[in-house]
Amino acid sequence: VLTYAQIYEQVWGDFTTGNENNTIGFHICNLREKLYRANPDAPFYIRSVREVGYCLEAFTERLE
Repeated sequence: VLTYAQIYEQVWGDFTTGNENNTIGFHICNLREKLYRANPDAPFYIRSVREVGYCLEAFTERLE
């Protein structure tokens, strides 16, 4: 899980003041939409971790 602070510092190169969660959430929402439009069957998604940050989860396919 990447915390809101980690994401903010890596993207904008600045330290957080504690009010960035809405900004990050807005950009994550846009990123999800763009990724879905580009590849609706993508083997991953961005999962919200409430009050912490975000996690990129990948699906694994089973060979049967």
